[in-house]
Amino acid sequence: MFKDILPQNEVAMCILNATDRLMAKEGVQNLSTHKIAKEAGVSVGTIYLYFKDKETLLNQLVLYLFNTFHSAVDREYDPDLPLFEQYKKLWNATWQFMLDNPNIVKNMHQYESLPQFQATMVECLNADWVTWNKFVKQGQSQNIIANLPPFVLLAISMKTAWELMYQQLMLNQPYAQEMLEEVIIRTWKAITI
Repeated sequence: MFKDILPQNEVAMCILNATDRLMAKEGVQNLSTHKIAKEAGVSVGTIYLYFKDKETLLNQLVLYLFNTFHSAVDREYDPDLPLFEQYKKLWNATWQFMLDNPNIVKNMHQYESLPQFQATMVECLNADWVTWNKFVKQGQSQNIIANLPPFVLLAISMKTAWELMYQQLMLNQPYAQEMLEEVIIRTWKAITI
């Protein structure tokens, strides 16, 4: 993943988390290092000790978020389970990650406008280390998952979780577990042969 190129100390992580919170409140267009410093409880100079400039900070934020998400999903992934059970675990891990990180869901459209987000997405599309890609490859080798690129399969299955969570947050109405289980079944059917 991106762990090797991310800052590892507590202050830098505090700055990254403050940036994410502030982006959710004010939008990426209104971010300044002064506001980020205030949100993080550090001086502006401290930000520049860890990040060359605001663009570097935003690039590191994207990598941090990708790493955080993939780590959460990886913890739940078990390639030895039957394929549908693997899918449910991946879906539920994604859902739980979003429940635990609502700012990430709220900010997703803003992240997508950042150049680093686009570059990171391209890097992840076919990367062997990405859990989704490993899952798809396994399912395709068993002739269970449709022979489409992993990112297309992601769009018609797991992306639904992100859209539903976004709606749940915007409408402030949680979805019933029974409905989510039905969505898992329906999206599973969308990607299988």
